[in-house]
Amino acid sequence: MAGRAAEKEELAGSHRSEPRGAVVAGEIDPDEPLTVTLYFKRRSPKPAPGSKADLARLMRPMTRRALDAERLRTHRQAASRIIEFAEENGVVVCDVDHTRRRMRLEAPAGRLAELFGVSLGLYHDGKRTFRARSGPLRVPRAIAPWTRAVLGFDQRPQVQSLAAGTGDEGLWPTEIARLYGIPLDQDVTSQCVGIIALGGGYRPTDLSTALARMGRAPPIVVDHPVGGVTNQWSDGSKSDEEIALDLQVLAGLMPGARIVVYFAANTSAALAEAIHEAVLDETNRPQVLSISWGSPEKYWTSQTRAAVQAALADAVTRKVTVVAASGDELATSGVSDGKAHVWFPASSPYVLGCGGTAITLGAVGIVSESVWNDGSVGTGGGISDVYPVPDYQSALPIPTSVSTGAPGRGVPDIAALASASPGYRIVLDGKEMVKDGTSAATPLWAALIAMANARRGAPVGLVHPQLYAAPGLLRPIITGDNRAHGVGYAATAGWNACAGLGVPRGAAIIDALAAVPVA
Repeated sequence: MAGRAAEKEELAGSHRSEPRGAVVAGEIDPDEPLTVTLYFKRRSPKPAPGSKADLARLMRPMTRRALDAERLRTHRQAASRIIEFAEENGVVVCDVDHTRRRMRLEAPAGRLAELFGVSLGLYHDGKRTFRARSGPLRVPRAIAPWTRAVLGFDQRPQVQSLAAGTGDEGLWPTEIARLYGIPLDQDVTSQCVGIIALGGGYRPTDLSTALARMGRAPPIVVDHPVGGVTNQWSDGSKSDEEIALDLQVLAGLMPGARIVVYFAANTSAALAEAIHEAVLDETNRPQVLSISWGSPEKYWTSQTRAAVQAALADAVTRKVTVVAASGDELATSGVSDGKAHVWFPASSPYVLGCGGTAITLGAVGIVSESVWNDGSVGTGGGISDVYPVPDYQSALPIPTSVSTGAPGRGVPDIAALASASPGYRIVLDGKEMVKDGTSAATPLWAALIAMANARRGAPVGLVHPQLYAAPGLLRPIITGDNRAHGVGYAATAGWNACAGLGVPRGAAIIDALAAVPVA
């Protein structure tokens, strides 16, 4: 027993540095109860993410019951091996979920740290005290072949909201939708859209005030706690601004629909759990998921990214379209290493990455539109360092990374208005304000896809193949760049690493996606 636990091997891609900008605040009490989430896997290899074989595998028709049965068949051995090992070593196993391919393990912090070779400490970043680990995870050799990730040791904030700033003028979300020809008379009462909220909260009175000023009927809004996290309004914090923006854009465009806010903690483990909670939610069944959170790929370990990827892959299988913001810190993503970086989860081949533009208005609408770059803030976009070029981008001249020269998944896929002028007018704490960011464009696209689903009578799911096969459904953005300190990409004809395929021709996209045959 002791020998099996003592023999360990490093979990590839699990190394973490000490938290940036934080100081050591103390030691962990070894007797403190601790719960971690272990994601298990099959030993057989899978095709490359986004490849033709991979997407064909994920997109085959499958009911929830069939998915549950398949996961029980394919992952029961892995789960059994880990459960047996945990019980031998004094670790309590709880909440085993074969469909999500994970289980929770409970034991004193010292015991779990010893079992997984983890160095733990308390840190303070000027705002909060939190637990974090440094160095790699060392998984007992007896369970290493079946272990994908072990999350929960580290509580440092993993992702950030992307509401970049405020402006002096603005348009209500409904006015912006009209600029893109998005019809506002669609019957979307059959639709459910989910929002991932990692921290913060909203005031229902702000939503009702904004809708009244837009002249729109209210949707049904459901708060869905994940891991015990609830609507935590904190007097207009950055996270509160983000949720207000997401919610008011979606609600303004989708009267009578159901909008579910999945509240979770701001950690990689919580993000994976929140996405899975939404994708497998049999009560609300969201068909589109809007994520305005992320961080540079550089800051994700392979194991944490793999846990989120597993949930995103299930979104493809469940025909849930996931739209994620590409970031508001230009091509470097705010990293000061002189290189270009893209944001995850927008860089996942299973996600519709959303970039941002700036517009000039005239008497008849948009006169011109270019890449959003205000100097210090602007649209993220570039070439992934970790994901290969997906099948749906394979026919395009996707450039190589300006930093590494290597090919990769191109980000974003699509774009919409994100600049502060005119910006998106919302209500926060009873007052009107104007917000910018790719996090505003993201729920706009989420609403557009939900409208297409409503017309079609069934969810489209992964929309990339349809959009890339018919780029005329979007208006290309061919002026501007997302360079920061000279590092980045210029807009060009066709797909580019600033605005992707371009901005929506709203009615045309709804018509095209609605016409996709129902399998």
